[in-house]
Amino acid sequence: MILGRCFGVLGHPIGHSKSPEMHGAAFEALGLPHRYLAFDVEPDGLASALAGAATLGFGGLNLTVPLKTHALGLLDALSPEAEAIGAVNTVCFTESGTLGRNTDGAGFIEALGSLLNTLPRRAVVLGGGGASRAVVHALLETGAHVHWVSRSASALPAWPGVTALEYEDLPAALGAADILVNGTTVGMQGGPASFPVPVDVAQLPAGAVVTDLVYPAPEAGLVVQARAHGLRAMDGLPMLWGQGVLALEHWLGASLDLATRTAMRGALGLDWKALLS
Repeated sequence: MILGRCFGVLGHPIGHSKSPEMHGAAFEALGLPHRYLAFDVEPDGLASALAGAATLGFGGLNLTVPLKTHALGLLDALSPEAEAIGAVNTVCFTESGTLGRNTDGAGFIEALGSLLNTLPRRAVVLGGGGASRAVVHALLETGAHVHWVSRSASALPAWPGVTALEYEDLPAALGAADILVNGTTVGMQGGPASFPVPVDVAQLPAGAVVTDLVYPAPEAGLVVQARAHGLRAMDGLPMLWGQGVLALEHWLGASLDLATRTAMRGALGLDWKALLS
């Protein structure tokens, strides 16, 4: 008999999260009696939440805004990718203690690779937070060059293959981009309503892709604007799926079969054929 365990996602705000539906569908497809819940936790409560989850025997945790960087000094160990990125989105409870991993970047590439015939070579990424760091790191590993745009460009990691830009320099970078990624919280519930400067998707080449890591796509946001200009675009749900698959594989110690991956996509309402069409 397999005992049910609790898994969850911590963040603030957290009411928008679709991770419980996605992982719930996975557990059902796998025939496992586990549960996945969302918990509203602010940064000053993260240490207590992690300790409580470990004491209660949680099977694993995800971290979302604004906790991904706050967790770095609170865990017993970090995986190489979490240490390099400087952010944690997946916590594993092991015999040696808590292990912080980052599946965001690999999940982004997993989703993008499933949707595109060719991965982008020239990228523009907005934002300097944990999600943006993971995406930039993953894009660099595929061989892409990244124009990384932030309010504090001088504070961004000096990774080979990155050109750090202030928002005022964004228009010049858009004209040659294969993909534009919004990794900020602009348009997210509780987040800012606009960017420091207007982001004009009409400046992108005709074949470019626009990805907004926020989900669902905000009304009049970058995804809506991009599609109105005839560009291919997607919100953050495909990346949520990709990182969720990898996180669950870490927790369970096994690869997920196609049926489980499909069930997870279905729980998110993802129509794989309609995306980027």
